[in-house]
Amino acid sequence: MKARLESTIAIIGFVAGMALTTPAARASTSYYQQFGGESGMHSLVNDFVNRVTSDPRIDFYFAHTNIPALKAALATQFCMLEGGGCKFDMSMKSVHQGLNITQAAFNALANDLNITMDEHDIPVAAQNNLLAKLAAMESQVVTK
Repeated sequence: MKARLESTIAIIGFVAGMALTTPAARASTSYYQQFGGESGMHSLVNDFVNRVTSDPRIDFYFAHTNIPALKAALATQFCMLEGGGCKFDMSMKSVHQGLNITQAAFNALANDLNITMDEHDIPVAAQNNLLAKLAAMESQVVTK
């Protein structure tokens, strides 16, 4: 498990660097379709949020969270990031302000997402595209 987490973190860092130099066309709707479109994205997010809210490494961050609202927001955010045409304009800095999120918590969440995407048979290129975009938000999310 530790090796997989370290591998996931290394991949996120590598892909994040690649995403900064890749043409904008990379965020085509084909990634969104590889997630299964709207229904696939909602299914993925549902399973992902269920995983993180029961992960003892990070579940306490979600103790007072409106879970249906979180699922809806993440589905919209992931849709936008993967080129599905959704509009998401929440500030990651504002949303995570005061939560004292650690690097370890951020990494645990990324690991949970990776596991969930694997379980949903999301192609690796689509996974890496999403992970890279999320990794780019790390400085806005990690506050401790």
